[in-house]
Amino acid sequence: MKKTTYDNASRKHTIIMVLGITTLVLLMLVSIAGAAQSTNVWFHKGSELMSSEKYNEAIKAYDKAIEINPRDSDVWYKKGNILNRLNKSDEAIKAYDKVIEINPQNSNAWNNKGVTLAKLGDSDEAVKAYDKAIEINSKNADAWNNKGDALGQLNQPGQAITAYNKAIEINPLDSEAWYNKAVTLNRLNKSDEAIKAYDKVIEINPQNSKAWYNKGVVLDNLNKYDEAIIAYDKASEINPQNSAVWYNKAVILSKLGDSDEAMKAYAKAIEINPSESEAWSMMKQ
Repeated sequence: MKKTTYDNASRKHTIIMVLGITTLVLLMLVSIAGAAQSTNVWFHKGSELMSSEKYNEAIKAYDKAIEINPRDSDVWYKKGNILNRLNKSDEAIKAYDKVIEINPQNSNAWNNKGVTLAKLGDSDEAVKAYDKAIEINSKNADAWNNKGDALGQLNQPGQAITAYNKAIEINPLDSEAWYNKAVTLNRLNKSDEAIKAYDKVIEINPQNSKAWYNKGVVLDNLNKYDEAIIAYDKASEINPQNSAVWYNKAVILSKLGDSDEAMKAYAKAIEINPSESEAWSMMKQ
């Protein structure tokens, strides 16, 4: 009889222990789920504040999410982006480094770190960051385009063109890559190729006034004045407040002997930018 009593007591003790452990596990799971939910709440609040351009408040929300879960790389990434937008470059880099520490395979974090380094004038380190982004994701068109910019800053225009071409290969409708390629081709005195690249930019985005203006400059340098005026007119139609467009157009009109129209264009340049000294000097002649 004593044996039976012992077995029953042992069984009860085992059941109590199992129930206790089960309860503890459930409480832990509830706690983890609750923390995750709280992190998501702060994350989404931060994103909403960011969309409303309330950047400092957004950072506070992201900091709250990080306080709950310091290993949430998405939150660190978003915080880095805001800090970058606020030109707090050193802090942004620290945030991106935290993302990379948690998830070394985050290609976008490496890319954005590169962008921030480039803003600080450290093109060499920026290229290294872009290369890491590309190593992780060879189809990261932004990283290729940004690498091209950094290589241009390092006075390596040929390699920059190669990087822009890679970005365009990945995304043929990347007007920014086409634009940067055009600028670099012009820098290399490859005027005809530069015009073709500007035309591609305009095909993708006809409202890109800078592309129209720069195309006009290239045509102007090639003494293709009629075509240059057409490009300048289009640029001024899109952005009437670009005084350089009016000044360059005035110079061409003067060369073509159309003094009256040239004076009107000089006057327009001065109206937009009263400190346009060259336009003033031409008006006095």
